[in-house]
Amino acid sequence: MILVQLVNGLMEGMMLFLIASGLTLIFGVSRIINFAHGSLYMLGAFLTWQLVPLLAPGTVAGFFGAVLLSAVLVAVIGTIFEMLILRRIYGADTLMQLIITIALVFILRDAVRTIWGPNSLSVPMPDAMMGALVIGDNFFPIFPFVIFGAGLVVVLAMILVIHFTRAGILLRAATDDRGMASLLGVNEKLVFTLVFAAGCFLAGLAGGMAAPYGDVNYLLDTTVIVSAFIVCVIGGLGNLYGALAGAMVVGVTKAMGVMFFPRLAMVLIFLIMAAVLVARSLGRQAGPAR
Repeated sequence: MILVQLVNGLMEGMMLFLIASGLTLIFGVSRIINFAHGSLYMLGAFLTWQLVPLLAPGTVAGFFGAVLLSAVLVAVIGTIFEMLILRRIYGADTLMQLIITIALVFILRDAVRTIWGPNSLSVPMPDAMMGALVIGDNFFPIFPFVIFGAGLVVVLAMILVIHFTRAGILLRAATDDRGMASLLGVNEKLVFTLVFAAGCFLAGLAGGMAAPYGDVNYLLDTTVIVSAFIVCVIGGLGNLYGALAGAMVVGVTKAMGVMFFPRLAMVLIFLIMAAVLVARSLGRQAGPAR
């Protein structure tokens, strides 16, 4: 039973990483904390529910095709929002940025509720993923393994793009020193737009992949964004590898906490976050001493 919970925790951790990676990627480049990121995750789940029946329902290819198409549509919607709204407030104060992204949360939530209704929906799991693997005396659902494997593919693709492509070099340059990158001829607006689109794609991808694992409803964004911010706080905003480590810690802690301390599962996660914040504050206080 412990191993089964561990697998579930790793799968949830991978989902959280896909969400938090987009959030931390956007912040690392544009310095905007996108509160609407959870809403984009929710939108990816609803679009997947809409597309799965149209693309060979019940098959693995149809499911992942619907997930990828949903993620692309979410990226398009996010890009339009960035170009029309966010591009105008990159130099504004943090409060204005928060107000704008929170407004998008309510806009997307109302749009989802109007289109798909207030009731929870269920995305059918592909037939090939409904079985279980028998290892010793333990039965492991296939779906978490498939989702974790798909998440690993995305992680490796992100690492390859960031470290071994020209686009990744421009991304890291804009992250480390935006002023210098601009002086060297880097199109800052284009980089911001592409990064925001990539972050939205990751949010939609996570929402689509996680859709069969639970109910899909218009309040899904609230729960997800809280967990994503906890991951970012633990791993550090703008730190991709920190987001991966933080997501795994949160996912496994939540899974084990539900098993051993069901009433304290979320409390444990907040305690870990508090401990990280305290450790960082102590490190900053000790840092300037010579």
